[in-house]
Amino acid sequence: MDSISVTLQKYQYQIFAYRHTFQNRVRQLSNVLIPHIKLAVIRQGECSATIQGQTFHAGPADLFLIPPYLLHSAQFITDSLETYELLFQVSGLFNQEQWLTLFHHQLWFQQLIDEPTFNLIRYCFDNAEKQTAGYVLGLQHLISQLTVMMLKEDPNSFASSRADSAMLSTAEKFLYELEKSNEALSVQDYCDRLHVSQSYLCRCTLAVIQLSPQSLIIQHRLYRSLTLLADPDLSVRQISEQLHYLHPSYFSKQFKATFSLTPNEYRNLYYRKP
Repeated sequence: MDSISVTLQKYQYQIFAYRHTFQNRVRQLSNVLIPHIKLAVIRQGECSATIQGQTFHAGPADLFLIPPYLLHSAQFITDSLETYELLFQVSGLFNQEQWLTLFHHQLWFQQLIDEPTFNLIRYCFDNAEKQTAGYVLGLQHLISQLTVMMLKEDPNSFASSRADSAMLSTAEKFLYELEKSNEALSVQDYCDRLHVSQSYLCRCTLAVIQLSPQSLIIQHRLYRSLTLLADPDLSVRQISEQLHYLHPSYFSKQFKATFSLTPNEYRNLYYRKP
């Protein structure tokens, strides 16, 4: 078993949705923002896909890896488009952040899927649509296979992303403290709890998750805000106060920089009344 397969053994995948679609009328898929990881494979057709402001001209055998909460849309180039999509999470917040880091923010994998892999995808999706016994395990195995293929695109990058056990432990403890706290804590406050220096904590999170502690604190606040925006009785100002922002305008600025929408635009798009 190679080093990539060994590393991936610890990850478990929770399936939320699977879709095999063949669309020949819809010319554009509007802005989409979901809380799950999406793997999208193009079987036939071409499209111009935009993910968080980056545009890709994609075609058959291409794969997209779209992390949670990244705004994305697609404009058809050909008359039809056939795709396979999997929506899932990696069990455990730390594991998911670490899994996503393995790909160094790469979103588009060109010509990745060969014919044997397409046959495996078709087999797994057919079983899922028929609710055949064991179909969930089949989809989880498929994610593992696609993950290996993506990582083998650049094995040197994979090798350079690994951190030692002490750094992994520190990064995991920091994320745990971040998740359980609703206080307005600074990076130094977390360092005091973990008994480490700011420079060491920064080295740990950058090595393991490719984000600084401050960036992770901001990300955590913004992800919490998505839940709070579902409450129509809370104003943007009240939400920003709950998240310990001094000024609502700064909260709105960070929100738009992350999700490409203002808080009110997000609320109107995803939580509007029918």
